[in-house]
Formats: sequence, C-alpha cells, structure tokens
Amino acid sequence: MKQIEQRLAGLVMPRVDADAWSDPSYRDQVYGWIDRGVRAFGVFLGTVEATVAMLSEIRSRAGRDVFFGADHEHGITMRLRDGGIEFPRAMALGRTVPGITEHIAAAIAHQMRATGIHWNWAPVADINSDPLNPIVNTRAFGEEPELVAKHAAAYVRGLQAGGVMACAKHAPGHGATRTDSHVGLPVIDVDRVTAAEREFRPFQACIAEDVGSLMMGHLLMPALDPELPASLSSVIVQDLVRTAWGFDGLITTDALDMGAITDTWSSEEAAVLAVQAGCDVVLLPDDVDEAIDGLMAAFADGRISEQRLEASERRWNAARDRFGTIRDVPPVDSNTHALMALKAADAAIDLHGASGLLPVQQHGRLAVFCVIDEHEADAATTWCHYLAQATELDVDFGFIDGTIEERDLQGLIEGTRDAELFVFAFFGKAVAHRGRLPGLDRLPAVMDALSTDRPRIIVAAGSPYGIDRFRADLVMRTYSDTVPSLAASVLRLIGRVPA
Repeated sequence: MKQIEQRLAGLVMPRVDADAWSDPSYRDQVYGWIDRGVRAFGVFLGTVEATVAMLSEIRSRAGRDVFFGADHEHGITMRLRDGGIEFPRAMALGRTVPGITEHIAAAIAHQMRATGIHWNWAPVADINSDPLNPIVNTRAFGEEPELVAKHAAAYVRGLQAGGVMACAKHAPGHGATRTDSHVGLPVIDVDRVTAAEREFRPFQACIAEDVGSLMMGHLLMPALDPELPASLSSVIVQDLVRTAWGFDGLITTDALDMGAITDTWSSEEAAVLAVQAGCDVVLLPDDVDEAIDGLMAAFADGRISEQRLEASERRWNAARDRFGTIRDVPPVDSNTHALMALKAADAAIDLHGASGLLPVQQHGRLAVFCVIDEHEADAATTWCHYLAQATELDVDFGFIDGTIEERDLQGLIEGTRDAELFVFAFFGKAVAHRGRLPGLDRLPAVMDALSTDRPRIIVAAGSPYGIDRFRADLVMRTYSDTVPSLAASVLRLIGRVPA
C-alpha cells in the first residue's frame, strides 16, 4: 500500500512559498507530502535568495530528484522578489518578431535554471479572441492565430533550448471568454470548426516544436464536452489532445485551487477526475492530502487503473530525463538581460498621431495623470519616477480614475491651468480576481475637464483595449506594464531609444 501511495502522490504537485518557509509547521507539512511520495512542487512567493535556499532544503530532505515548476511567463520576477530581470509581457513580444521572443525565452530559462526551477508554465498559447477577456489580455501574444502560433512556438524553442521545460497553456484555448477561471468556470462558446481554425492552432504549433508539456484550462467548451471542463474531460484530454493532436508529453491541469474547480468539486473529486481524464499532473490541489487520499481510493476500487498510472509515470520519467538535471549554469549577466528586455520593449511600442508633440521637453510645463485602480499603483509610481528623472521639468503628477469626486477634480483643474501638455497614462492588465477600471464610463468627461482644448498624449501602459474611446492627439501603446516597457515608454516620450 505504501508503494502505491508513493506512486500516486508522485502525480500531485503542491505549491511552496519561501515567504512561509521559516514557519516550522509549514515545513513539516511539506516534508509530510514528500514522505507520502510527492516529487514535484510549484514555486510561488519569496525572494530569489530565500527560494534558492528553500529548494535546496527540499531536495536534501527528499533524498531524490525533485521537479520544480513556476509561473514565469515574463521572467522570474513574476513570482519572486529581489532578483532577476523582468521582461515584456507576451502581447508586447507579439508586436516584435519571433526571433526576439525566442531570445527572451532563452534568457528567462537561464534565470530559472540559476534559481533551480525546471519547468515554466508558459507560454500562454491562447488567442485574444475577445478583447474583454479578464484574464488573458496582455498575457497573450495577440489576436491572430498565425501570429500567436509563431510566437508561442518561438517561446518554446528558446525556453527548451535553455534547458527549461515549456508548457503551452491553457488548452484548448482560453481567449474567447469574459469569465476569469480563478473565480468561475468560463464557457468557450465556439463551434468545433472555428476552434480548430483559431484556438487550436497555437497549441498544435507548440506540439510541432516538441513542447514538453501542455496545461489544460478550467474552461467548458460545449462543442467538445458539454459537461466537464477541459482539465477534467477525457473527451478533450484523450480524444482531442492525445489522439487528434498526437501529443504524448506531460499534461497538467491548471491550478486546482481555482474557483472554476473548487466551486463544484472537492480536492478528492477533482484529482480523481483529472487523472481519469488522462492528466499526468494534479496541479496545486486545494487540499493536497485529500487529493492523494482520493487517488488511493480510486486506485483501490479500480476507477484508476494500473495502466493509467503507468502511462503518467512514463511521461513524468521522460520529463525528468529531459529537463530534470540542472548543472553548470553560467552566471546570469543581468546587464545584458536588462538591455535585451529594454530593446524588446521599445520594438513593441506603437505611436499614432501627432508625433510633433515629442519630445515632451519642448513644452514648458507638463500635467501627467496616471489612470489606475488601487492594484496598479506600484507600476504607475515607478513610471512617474522614471519620467520625473528623465525630463527634469516642471511636471504636475496625479492619480485618477472615473470615481474622482467633483471637489477633488476641481482642485486638479485649478492646479494644472498653466500646463501646456497633458499626458494620461493608463495602467491596466489582466490580473486574477480583478474587474475593470473603476468609473470607466466617466473617465472621458474627467479627462476633458482637466485638459480642455490643450494637446493630449495617451500612454497605454498595459492593455491596449478600450483606449480608442478617449480623445488624444497622440497615442502610445506599450502592450506591457513591466519595468522594461515602462522605461521604454518614458524614453520615447523624451525622444530617445535604447542604445
């Protein structure tokens, strides 16, 4: 029985956080999972230094190879702090050429290997079929199947050439929905022909590049399976991905602690359904021990067969053989990576309108307003700091959204009467559990009241969608709100490009 427990627990991949590692009870819980047979962990919150130390302790405690994965779509800074270089988001890379995407992915792989992580849950191979999608957005390379396919495949090449396993997600395609799977179950209401021509193509392109893994989305595609989400559906995992697409690599669920799953299924039920469907990785179950217990019960009563377990073990072993050894990692050249990121961010920028308004230094006084919600304050503050340093002008900075009270608005109007140029920078991206920008419908009137008939520049420092509703003399789209994109937009505003 212990041997069966060890084998089944080997399909389960819990999360670990370096931020919690100093808590003895937390460490004991993780060690308990290792004793049951867990051999893979998803790495989340912590500093780079603390994470490296935690992974070393886990490997030492396990006494055998442990496989680590993480969400590092635009670099290790997506989850870890105080180390690593941030890169532009996928949508920005999609505005460049696939060769740039490949080089960026290789750089991300280098930093991941230096940290000790084997598996990147990237690239996002979804298509922005619906611009109001609340969770894909700037994480996707774009709206066109061919473009997304080329860049997703390039990302796979770069990442895996760098020694890190790629993971095309979220199969069979998460773009055509307005529901965030972190909080509910999205329905992808497209027919099979449309899905084959659009949603499926990037995943098939990644498979053609020998991608090591696919992640099944928590999404309902009634044209394929009207009852179960892709992550729990044998129709989609076995009939579509394994048979029609011909993929025999590692298949993981999306995180099973998301609302799309936990609202309906327990950790035991979700784990069993996922393995029965053909998934090899039970990723981040809400209750790890319950998931393992559920798999053991299902094996004991025949709902999970020996053949089904052996197939997943074979794929896990293949992944470990191919990507599980990290040795002789050269030092990371942070300066080179930072310049690479900045140049890629600059190459992605679009400018439309009165380019004669640039550089902004030609104007005596600027009024700069960041349009944010409370979650975007850090990026906006960083951007304002960059702009203040770069211009050395008399600049009035402010933070607004459409819910601003009339009294406060009048104060801003009075304070910017002498401004010759207005810059409105929008900070917004797809983030789990968040809705749209507060007071969006009132924003045009707020902006008109502030700038009246004076020239106006809009910087879309993140998502490009919806910017057309606002009047502007010049529009700059960055397609990303990460540090290199913020810096590149400021350089453009002052009339410079990266050297």
